[in-house]
Amino acid sequence: MQCNDEKRRQNSWKTPELESNEFISALAAGMKAKLIVEVTSGVSPSTIALAAAARQTGGRLVCILPERVLDESTKVIKDSGLRDMVEFKTGDPFELLPSYEKIDFSFVDCKTENYSRLVNVLDVNPRRSVVVANNLVGGKKGLGGHVKGLKDKVEVRSIGKGMEVTMIGRSDDTDQKSDCSGRGGEGGGHSQGKRRGAKSKWIVKVDEESGEEHFFRMPSEIEKLKTHVHELHKILITASLSFFAVADEVEAGGSNLCGADLSTFLPPPYSNMSNMICSPVWNTFSVRYTQNKDNVLTIILSAVYTTGWVGIGFSRDGMMVGSSAIVGWFNKQGHARIKQYYLQGTKTTQVIPDKGELPLTKIPSAVALHGATMYMAFQIKPEDRLTHQPILLAFGSGYPVHNHLTHHDDKTTILFDFSAGWFISILQEQSSVSTGSNGVVELKKNHGILGIVGWGLFLPCGAIVARYFRHKDPLWFYLHISIQFVGFIFGLATVVAGTQLYNKIHAHVRTHRGIGIFVLTLSILQVMAFFLRPNHEAKTRKYWNWYHHWVGRIALFLGALNIVLGIQIGNAGNSWKISYGFLLGAVLISVFALEALLFMRKSEKLNENPAFQMNPVM
Repeated sequence: MQCNDEKRRQNSWKTPELESNEFISALAAGMKAKLIVEVTSGVSPSTIALAAAARQTGGRLVCILPERVLDESTKVIKDSGLRDMVEFKTGDPFELLPSYEKIDFSFVDCKTENYSRLVNVLDVNPRRSVVVANNLVGGKKGLGGHVKGLKDKVEVRSIGKGMEVTMIGRSDDTDQKSDCSGRGGEGGGHSQGKRRGAKSKWIVKVDEESGEEHFFRMPSEIEKLKTHVHELHKILITASLSFFAVADEVEAGGSNLCGADLSTFLPPPYSNMSNMICSPVWNTFSVRYTQNKDNVLTIILSAVYTTGWVGIGFSRDGMMVGSSAIVGWFNKQGHARIKQYYLQGTKTTQVIPDKGELPLTKIPSAVALHGATMYMAFQIKPEDRLTHQPILLAFGSGYPVHNHLTHHDDKTTILFDFSAGWFISILQEQSSVSTGSNGVVELKKNHGILGIVGWGLFLPCGAIVARYFRHKDPLWFYLHISIQFVGFIFGLATVVAGTQLYNKIHAHVRTHRGIGIFVLTLSILQVMAFFLRPNHEAKTRKYWNWYHHWVGRIALFLGALNIVLGIQIGNAGNSWKISYGFLLGAVLISVFALEALLFMRKSEKLNENPAFQMNPVM
């Protein structure tokens, strides 16, 4: 019993869960598994990993799954280039498994029903085999070393969270050194030792630099042992270092996202671009760009990359539908891909490859992987110089199938200013745009409406009354102060709404905010001047008039300028531009017409009352 307890001890070896598929692939390939059987509810990255191992060993992978997912699974494996390595079987695994004898490597997805009973029908290779139980979550238990017909030769190890590896077959190089070696009777020890000595053993090696444990199987032949140790160790070390490189970049909060030397891995002309502006924008995403006098805009998007795809889209209104995007990825064979897509709708089938409205130049787009970061470089030449542009950023962990993108894992929308390098984070989910998540959309609309009504309508009308209707004294005076007071209230409400909007989205729109605060200050000074105005007979009245008139005119001009700037920054759309353009045009036409009437009225008064009158000659 003590011997059995020692042989069936359970150890815990933790590995980054992102690299578990690389681990099982290396494990199956390292032991030269010829017959690999997977019982699963559908093709997963583990299937790809085991198929790659089968190609390496010259073996085959039998994948037992439900019939309902057969077509989809076949398509995924075909796209991976491993179709010849996989034999799909559909039906009840309890009926299919007995057909396979001496399985070298078994992989059981514990999402399947009655997974614990599958061990009773697994016919594993008693000399050397591995059984992996995956997705042991929610209190599920693995095999626990209970393999049919085997007791002494079983060892169980827990791999991270949710995976258990059961190893069948131990090297007697270790067993013969212990008191519980299990030797046979007289005359049988020598021959049995030779036979067992030809087997292999499991090795746990600690990397001296990282302190990580690396777990693999070593064949008995000396030359093959050295080769396999080197290959497996290199695979696992590379996988671990890649994982921690990603973790380090994420943890650094993007502090080094703009520090890479592009000349070492990007092709010309992207490698030798000078004066590029770099701005971290979202998660690990950063945007480098430069725009020349011919409106040629060069963009390099970078993001930490593991699998799947990364994309950047250009939208007219901040929405996904109707926008065009550049998407890059590396396929399962490590080949780089970069394409333009037209986002016709919100479904994956409506994201059309090799379409789009981006005016790409003749310079080929490029994608490169440098460390744990992917870089996508491309050039566009819009008709007008690009300034404030709604940008969509997204990524997905699934590989594109026949260039058709999988659904995104996460996305966001920003308003990027290519003239200044700042951006506004608009919304993270498209559904939030339609419903006005956190009141941002509604607040932004209210801010614009209040500004247009206050500074674009009431305050100009109040000024028009004061200048062109003085002959209606004292009616003009009461109209003027009433209209200006209402306009001041609207202007104050505009600033309050803008402050609330800034607190929600932290938009770095210094010019727009600065002008708004300055116009509000001038408006307050105008209100104060009303209460401090001198009498008509006072000598200081004309100076007060000059001050009151010109401060008001400056405030109206800056208010109109800020409305235009706000519409542009907020990417409000053509309806807002047309509406305010119509209002501004109506005000200007009214001013020109009233100014002409005022000039004519003054001319008539001059003609009726000449400055010099001559007495008639008697």
